Amino acid sequence: MSAPVLIAYATRGGSTTEVAHAIAGSLNEAGLLSEVLPMRDVHSLAERPGVILGAPLYIGQFPDEFHNFLARHREALALMRPWCFVLGPTRSVPADFLAAQMQAEKQLARRSWLQPASLQIFGGRWDMDRLAFPFSLARHLPVSLISRIPPSDIRDWAAIRAWAQEVASQIKSAPELSAAPIL
Repeated sequence: MSAPVLIAYATRGGSTTEVAHAIAGSLNEAGLLSEVLPMRDVHSLAERPGVILGAPLYIGQFPDEFHNFLARHREALALMRPWCFVLGPTRSVPADFLAAQMQAEKQLARRSWLQPASLQIFGGRWDMDRLAFPFSLARHLPVSLISRIPPSDIRDWAAIRAWAQEVASQIKSAPELSAAPIL
C-alpha cells in the first residue's frame, strides 16, 4: 500500500487535531501509513486506502470547514465509505453522548450520498482559553453563560486508540472498503 490513509479534520480549539494525531499513531502502530491534514488543506482523496474524517460538534452543528470539505469532495466521498469521528460531549453523562450521536447523525443525514463506514462519538475538551476568534470573545461578555462553563477534558485516549485499531484492522482486511463504489 503506497498511499497513506488520510485523516482529515476540522477544529476550533485544537482538540480534534490532537485526536487525529492519536489516531494516526495507532494506524502507524498497525503498520499503515497515515497523513493528518486540516480539511482546508486536502486537495484530493484519490488513491487513498482509507479516509477518516474528524470534526467537533458545537451546539449540535459541525463547523463550516467540515461542511465545505464535504461539498468540495462530494464526488469522491460518494464513492467511498469514510470513517468518521466526532468530538462532542464535555461531560461524562450518557445522555450527552446520546444527544451528540443523534445530532451528528442528523447532520450527516443531510447528505444521503455520504455513507460512513462508522460514526464514533468521543468526549471532547472545553476550554474557553483555547477557542479561536471570534468564539473567544464570549469569555469577555459580562452576561455570557458560555464563560461560566468550567474547563473539562473527557477525551478517552484508550477508546480513541481502540477505535483506530479497529479501523486499521478493517482497512487491512478489506482495503477496497473505503474506495469501492457503494452498490
